[in-house]
Amino acid sequence: MIAIYLDARSDPVAPRENGWYIMDGPTILLAGPFSSREEAVLSIDQQEPDPEAGGPSPF
Repeated sequence: MIAIYLDARSDPVAPRENGWYIMDGPTILLAGPFSSREEAVLSIDQQEPDPEAGGPSPF
């Protein structure tokens, strides 16, 4: 997933108003628009699992 700024002139165009959206491949996710790139990235971080988080501790 990536954060991308979309507006009426971008390809793809913004599905609603201008702003930052989250794309997963060619799909624009329903979240957004976000007011900043940082806000969109934080949303991505909350959705994706942490790759460094291990399983339950055996201890």
